[in-house]
Amino acid sequence: MPAAYSRDLGLRKDLPAFLLGLLATASQILLLREFSAYFSGNELILGIILASWLLGVGLGSLAAGKMKSLPSRLSLSLLVTVLFPCALLAVRFSRFIFHFSPGEIVGPSSAILMSFGVCLPVGFPLGLLFVSNVVRQAGDIRRVYVLESAGAVVAGFLTYLLLILFSSSWAAAASLAATAALLSYWAEKDRPSFVWALGTVILLGGFWLADFPSQRMYWKPFELIISRDTRFARQQIIRTHDQYSLYSNNSPVYSLPDPGAAEDAVHFAMLQNPEARRVLLIGGGLGGTLGELLKYRNAEIDYVELDPETVDLSRRFAGDAEKRDLADDRVHLIFQDGRAFLRRSDKEYQVILVNLPEPATAQVNRFFTFEFFLLAERHLGPDGILSFSVPSSETAIGPELQQFLSSLFLTLSKAFPEVRVVPGNRNIFLASAGPLTLDPQELSRRISALALTTRYLAARSIQSRLHEIRVRYLEDKLTSGPSRLNSDLAPVAFFLSLSHWSAQFRGGGAGLLHFFSGVPISLLLGLPVLLFGLLLLVLRSLKKEAVFSLLPLALMGLTTIVAEIVLLIWYQAVYGFLYGRIALLLATFMLGLFLGGLYRPTLNRLDSRRLAAVQIGFLIVLGVFRLALSVQLPEVVPFVILLVLGILGGSLFVISNRLYLRFRTDYGRGYGLDLIGSFCGALVTSSLLIPLAGLGRVIDWIIGVNIMGFLFYLARPRPGRPSD
Repeated sequence: MPAAYSRDLGLRKDLPAFLLGLLATASQILLLREFSAYFSGNELILGIILASWLLGVGLGSLAAGKMKSLPSRLSLSLLVTVLFPCALLAVRFSRFIFHFSPGEIVGPSSAILMSFGVCLPVGFPLGLLFVSNVVRQAGDIRRVYVLESAGAVVAGFLTYLLLILFSSSWAAAASLAATAALLSYWAEKDRPSFVWALGTVILLGGFWLADFPSQRMYWKPFELIISRDTRFARQQIIRTHDQYSLYSNNSPVYSLPDPGAAEDAVHFAMLQNPEARRVLLIGGGLGGTLGELLKYRNAEIDYVELDPETVDLSRRFAGDAEKRDLADDRVHLIFQDGRAFLRRSDKEYQVILVNLPEPATAQVNRFFTFEFFLLAERHLGPDGILSFSVPSSETAIGPELQQFLSSLFLTLSKAFPEVRVVPGNRNIFLASAGPLTLDPQELSRRISALALTTRYLAARSIQSRLHEIRVRYLEDKLTSGPSRLNSDLAPVAFFLSLSHWSAQFRGGGAGLLHFFSGVPISLLLGLPVLLFGLLLLVLRSLKKEAVFSLLPLALMGLTTIVAEIVLLIWYQAVYGFLYGRIALLLATFMLGLFLGGLYRPTLNRLDSRRLAAVQIGFLIVLGVFRLALSVQLPEVVPFVILLVLGILGGSLFVISNRLYLRFRTDYGRGYGLDLIGSFCGALVTSSLLIPLAGLGRVIDWIIGVNIMGFLFYLARPRPGRPSD
């Protein structure tokens, strides 16, 4: 009996740190998904969310060292359990806070304000909890770090499984929060009555049940018919009068029916080669697009769609015509990523239609890059045609829109010798190795010869749209002024689309984006390195050994978050499954932190050589990562890179803190500096460096920063008396 009682107390002693990691990581993952679902899935916004989260936890950890007494762990745990659902509610109803219409695109400024307003209050008590757990463990910071990392690993895999099971972020959130709350009650020696525990579970159960009703409130005055969280996005069907619209992560995909958009998407490309037999359609097959393609009697259509739920949901609300189109023998429905399909296929096509939204996210931008255009070109036969469209303006084309369109034109022109662009509210890009025509008389003649029945694409509208003045005006805009190539590693169109979007909508911050886009890349990357070097010189002049123990922690936080954000966007650009895989990716990094935290240096081995060895390890991994960016590798590679980065980060955290704690008993300072370094890296990388410099240059930059930090550490003063 005494032995069992002892084991029970040991479990209760360790459980709070484990629960902290579980609750913090699960909250982070689910908040990232909720932000993605309501802020158009923009991956750069995810970096801002990580930055604000890390700042909150870091400030909480630093503040704990200034407090004479910390709040009880149970009260802090309950506070987080309550604040987390409130944060999800705040994200969901952010449109009421900023007075946006349902489905309206939110500008970066509003998104940044929202992320800080939501994440700081949740993160701050988590930082306090870390220090409280260290105090409870008699100063054993390594043990707390390992337990927290273990909880984070479990959270990542558990969240992934719960999302598959429930298909709802809110259901997963309620389940995890209720479990954490009950275990927190049990872990405390003087725990409240069972009534409090039951009350918490009932409250979270109500939160679960409020999921769909709260989504319907968001969409009013429109009617939300159905909502589903899939591996790829949050898919929602909205009804307005007699029309159904599919929204993916709050962005419109297509409407049922939408004959005008379908005619535009199909006929300008197909009329270039009306006898085309082999047609590939990537995305957007419903809404009438398949029906328009089937008007060409010879066409055999491979329709590739990423998310099966897109078709299943749309099929439930499609009209009889759309259902017949899907069931037609000439339509071959393939559920796969479009790029992956082309990479693995050796089939040759005469027409490839990319019917996707504009490249406002890394996931969509990967279908508008030089690499994709080359891939498509290899699958086109002689005189084969590639076509896609993006939003534009029928009248005046402003500077932001001009830069965006000219980047796409330049990129497409590098892959195809012949490129033509159709004016309109959506510019239709046509590319081929052979001749293309935009002669309105010839196109009208072909429509008549084929006896095509079109509702909107009549001879008069074609004549107006392809008027010589309009075509020449658009061509001048596309070819005048500087243009930048859009590639997988330098997603320029992604940033330019963001800049154009910011100029149109409230809370945009377009002026700031435009200002930094004019700054030379060398200055943008070099100035932070120069400032960091000056900071290192100032710190070295202080000759305080404690500073040299803590600095690697801040540098480690900066390095790991920059590499992590670059890797997430790279993963999205190459594989396209970030929304569904983000829990596994973060869990893999946390597993590395757990394994690295198990390293237990003895006192006689606590010397600077251990830190230097870990910093060399970071340089090696970053170098390998840089080489991997330009190669198509198996999907397991990003997970391996994250695992190794985590192992290095965890071991450095243990060594650096053990060195620092010889000088001063401040358990939160090292942890706080680690997170503040991460905050700086996440903020600068997401908002500026990646969109302006590209992924490869950002990794080059962080390698340079680490080399400077390593040289600084080699030049440290010899150890002397401990100084404060």
